[in-house]
Amino acid sequence: MKIMHLADLHIGKNVDGYSMIEDQIYALKEIVNLLEKEEVDVLLIAGDIYQNSVPSAEAIKVFDDFITSVKRLNIKILIISGNHDSSERLAFASDILSSADIYISRPYNREIQKVTFSDKYGKINFYLFPYVKPIHVKQFYPEEKIEDYSDAVRIVLENVEINRNERNVILSHQFILNAKLSESEEIYAGLLEAVPDYYYEKFDYIAMGHIHKKQSFLNGKLRYPGSLLKYSASETGYDKSITLVDFKEKGNIEIYEKKINYLRDMRTIKGKFEEIIKNSINDRNKDDYIHLVLEDEDDILDGMQKIRKIYPNTLTMKYINKTYGNDDFDSLQKTIKNKNPLEIFEEFYQQRTGKDLSDDKKKIMKDIIEKIWSDNENN
Repeated sequence: MKIMHLADLHIGKNVDGYSMIEDQIYALKEIVNLLEKEEVDVLLIAGDIYQNSVPSAEAIKVFDDFITSVKRLNIKILIISGNHDSSERLAFASDILSSADIYISRPYNREIQKVTFSDKYGKINFYLFPYVKPIHVKQFYPEEKIEDYSDAVRIVLENVEINRNERNVILSHQFILNAKLSESEEIYAGLLEAVPDYYYEKFDYIAMGHIHKKQSFLNGKLRYPGSLLKYSASETGYDKSITLVDFKEKGNIEIYEKKINYLRDMRTIKGKFEEIIKNSINDRNKDDYIHLVLEDEDDILDGMQKIRKIYPNTLTMKYINKTYGNDDFDSLQKTIKNKNPLEIFEEFYQQRTGKDLSDDKKKIMKDIIEKIWSDNENN
């Protein structure tokens, strides 16, 4: 059985004021072509279908057109909700859709939905584990001590019973501890949400979503395929690809990647302004999304206006020699990325008061941080 693993489509997303919808439509059409070429049997989409929990009519139509095109190829589809999705809205008509082999996770209710398909090697069981927060799990396990995301995910997975003689796949949308983030994810959320990879050890393949940078854990069987497109400057340093998984008998899995074409790339161009202008003569891809990093000592008058005459889709322009020295700026970024908001606040509190933050105050701050993050997700 051949499977394609996607995640983090973020349909309807804007990047620095530019709509990505045209690029998303193009990429999704390329994926449909690849599905047909590779003779894929099952498509997995591991969350963050949409950018917003209340997607626009345009975004809904884009996804509807994509799913319709996939079904014309007689491919089975399994979908879970991510933190950007509304699990209730995404699950609309899921019972009816399941009769057409389109399976969408329901809002978490203690039971993890199981879908089973068969091939010449036997059964493959798919478990649809939507994105959850501790509060979602607490209400179903009041007797358990659930203080954070790690506790919540552990409890859920401990209560998923599987037949280890069969092949078992789980779709999940969580942050794995030590995963490498990009700027298009909420860094502070990732640090607060971190979950050990070994919680998922009992599954044969773990189709993850949430992290936009392609990466894998557990000797490759736990995998983030990466987002559909590049959604930030930090993602310009690596190429996107599509993950395919070929299941044979138990224990025999081949994981490989295929490239597709994109309408526009997202790139970082670094150098002095005049040099960039001069070198642009030989650039055949001037419609790409550009993050401009200038090494000039002085500000360029009307710099953005001038560069957009050459690169019309320039997203950002910054000077690396301004505000901070390079070393200071890099150090500041690393400090922020390596600590969660609670740790940063604890240091601030200790510096200001000379005292350590009490456990009660830590709990209050943790609740406040999670509330802020939750509100931001819904905006």
